[in-house]
Amino acid sequence: MSAAFPPPGYPPPPSRVATRLFERYVRRQAGRHFAGVHWSVRGRPARWDLGIPTIFVANHTNWWDGFLAFLVTRSLGLGFQVLMEARHLERYRAFLRLGALPIRRGRPREAYADLTAAVSYLRSGIGLWIFPQGERRPPAEPLERCERGAAHLAIAYGRPLRFCPVAFRYGFLGEQLPEAFVLVGEEWLHQPAERAGRAALTAGIERRLAGTIGALDLLMGEERLTEFASLASGRMSVNKRLDRFRHGLGLLGGRFEARNG
Repeated sequence: MSAAFPPPGYPPPPSRVATRLFERYVRRQAGRHFAGVHWSVRGRPARWDLGIPTIFVANHTNWWDGFLAFLVTRSLGLGFQVLMEARHLERYRAFLRLGALPIRRGRPREAYADLTAAVSYLRSGIGLWIFPQGERRPPAEPLERCERGAAHLAIAYGRPLRFCPVAFRYGFLGEQLPEAFVLVGEEWLHQPAERAGRAALTAGIERRLAGTIGALDLLMGEERLTEFASLASGRMSVNKRLDRFRHGLGLLGGRFEARNG
């Protein structure tokens, strides 16, 4: 007989109504606070096999990370779940209705129970997010000593699943407001037959995530932005809003460019 889903004491998957309302809220907030939210997906096939669950592993440097993870998941056509520290969920319980799952990091036995419960959420069409640094860290801090939760989930799941590294970065690149950038790295399929231990699998996850972060840092440092598409619309700088008005009146010729050069 299959185990109960969701496990007793753990939240049900988010409803469609809650998901749609929350997406509208996140997009509205992003539009207020950013000049734009941009993303790029590397190595993605034309269609992902939605029958295989995905574990997204990402760096965590900013308050916005979880919100942008939600938008990425929605834009990829997946259902959103994220491991969130239980002590924070106690203060913001509304996130339990939006895909957040508790993880009690401070106590190994309870953390193990929460990870075991999270395995049952790895279902067809689901993208489950883990921030293996365990807590928010400074952007310049090297990625190291990642926690083993993602590896534990993959091994406990015991069936093929997809891993995908994701890098988040934020900065001012010539616009009045900051911009957010998301690089979804190349996904890879984990097979149970590989029989990698948690330490070895975690090391591989850490290496791929560090590579994705490095690739995004290089793109931003050189301002090579052509491979990025819009994940969420933002607000134009004041000068660009004036230029758009002048173009509308026919006072400026040529093509209108929404970005500063």
